[in-house]
Amino acid sequence: MLNSPKSKRVKSSLKVTIIYVLVGSLWVILSDRLINMLKFSEAISVNSSKGLFYVIITAFILYFCLKRLKKQLIESEERYGILVEHSPEPIVVHSDGIIVFINPAGARVLGANCPEELIGQSVINFVHPDFVDISFVRMKQITVDRQPTEPMDQKFLRIDQHIIDVEVREVPIVFLGKPAVQLLCRDITERKRAQCLLEEREQSYKSLVEHNPDAIFTLDLKGNVQTVNPATEKITGYGEEEFQNRVFIPFLIEDDHEKAWCQFEKAVMGEANDTEITLTNKAGKNVELNLKMVPIILNDKIDGVYGIVKDITERKRTEELLLKSEKLSIVGQLAAGVAHEIRNPLTSLRGFVQLLQSKVDNYQYYFQIMLSELDRINDIVSEFMVIAKPQAVNYEMKDIRKIVDDVMSLLDTQAILNNVQIHTEIAAGIPAIKCEENQLKQVFINILKNAIEAMPDGGNIVIALETDDNKIRIRFIDEGCGISEERIVLLGEPFYTTKEKGTGLGLMVCHKIIEAHRGHLEIKSVIDKGTTVEILLPISAS
Repeated sequence: MLNSPKSKRVKSSLKVTIIYVLVGSLWVILSDRLINMLKFSEAISVNSSKGLFYVIITAFILYFCLKRLKKQLIESEERYGILVEHSPEPIVVHSDGIIVFINPAGARVLGANCPEELIGQSVINFVHPDFVDISFVRMKQITVDRQPTEPMDQKFLRIDQHIIDVEVREVPIVFLGKPAVQLLCRDITERKRAQCLLEEREQSYKSLVEHNPDAIFTLDLKGNVQTVNPATEKITGYGEEEFQNRVFIPFLIEDDHEKAWCQFEKAVMGEANDTEITLTNKAGKNVELNLKMVPIILNDKIDGVYGIVKDITERKRTEELLLKSEKLSIVGQLAAGVAHEIRNPLTSLRGFVQLLQSKVDNYQYYFQIMLSELDRINDIVSEFMVIAKPQAVNYEMKDIRKIVDDVMSLLDTQAILNNVQIHTEIAAGIPAIKCEENQLKQVFINILKNAIEAMPDGGNIVIALETDDNKIRIRFIDEGCGISEERIVLLGEPFYTTKEKGTGLGLMVCHKIIEAHRGHLEIKSVIDKGTTVEILLPISAS
């Protein structure tokens, strides 16, 4: 216990009173004698008995005052002792680094069964090695300054060498008449563990957001962007500072403004939702997105909205390709079922028309029309056959320049009849490539015929060949009527055509041939200015 026994305190009060009586009585008696010796008795008259009476009366008053003060002090110390003994917080008193007192809570924290096990041990024995130096510095500081130290987080070692986290503060005191240090400490192991767990979760969440391939951003209740992750910048092209405190709606295309704001309002009301929208990125291109909006709930109140965006542009493109593939499959099934059945009666019809043509003289014009239409039907069936049953392709090294020259020779007459001039711009050093010559001729013929037909009043066609990054770039540039952007997207689909009598199969077959050559075909056009068909073929294609 920090306090002394009550009986000792009472004896101390009585001792002080007796000393006061003795000293006071001696002073009265000796002062009278001194006055008599100095012959002052005639000038000063002192009654010793009154003096002694005064001393005794004041002694009684002093005794009762001291006794009362001591009683209050004893009660205060007892209360303090009870508080210390039963405090849930560990309290340690050490003098010159040796533990002279520790309460039961302190003993439990350090792993002892009772405080007596720790009395007399060095307090440094329980300090983790990483904190020994700083503990010595703090002990020296409090010894010199006699001022309480600031709270500090440390690690202690229990008797069983288990490490615990504690918050400590040293306060200078006097214990049993000697300078000492009272160590106030608090076990914060669980708090530290919870804090570490929280930090790990925050880091995990941050990692999820920062490294997520989907764009994640937060909005306040007014729709202003607060934070964005790197994926948001990658998908949109805008930096974080360009988003900061701006409403997210203007970044979308105008047609999606109302839909996106409606979804945001639903999220603000607590309803998670998702929709598909289109955003215009910084480069000016439209990006197809799937937008999810989730309310941010803090303390049972909606504090904002999470926006989670996935770029579905490629998925949309894949879906379109699958749709085209499905159409192609249907065309193939149709072709496989009817191509041969059509061709057989077609041959018979053409034979009888030719026979009638040789027998009858008055209807030659009609016979020519019939033969022309039969040949057109035969061409359509041939295109069906290419789709339905791909032929074995034999790739050989061929000069692409010779293939272009052969195609120009074939179509030169048709071009002249339509008042169209074909020019070539062939760069030097065009290498041979591995390809199927007849298939490429079929592609070039189809493209050139389309270009000639697009210029009914005549014009110029330029065929340009050049190498570009291990590829051969072939461009067919005409001055025709052009094609709108909406229709360009649909070119190459079965049965979609811009011609009055077209089938839409020719360009689809061209796409298929170029893809088989591991190349790429792209069409660019401007209304009333012309169309450019660009083909890229790898030099190392196999």
